[in-house]
Amino acid sequence: MLRYAASCLILIAVFLPVALAADTKNVPKAIAWEKSLDDAVAKAKAEHKGILLDFFVPT
Repeated sequence: MLRYAASCLILIAVFLPVALAADTKNVPKAIAWEKSLDDAVAKAKAEHKGILLDFFVPT
């Protein structure tokens, strides 16, 4: 039982950092928010990407 638990911990300790590094290799550090909807739509069309609309209403 102890040998099984140790082997599982070794697998997690070895493969988890590798998987995390591989997934975040080409991810930008932060989202570049656009102030104007027209600018965002034009940029998204030029890059063939979708847009995310965030409607924030402080209460």
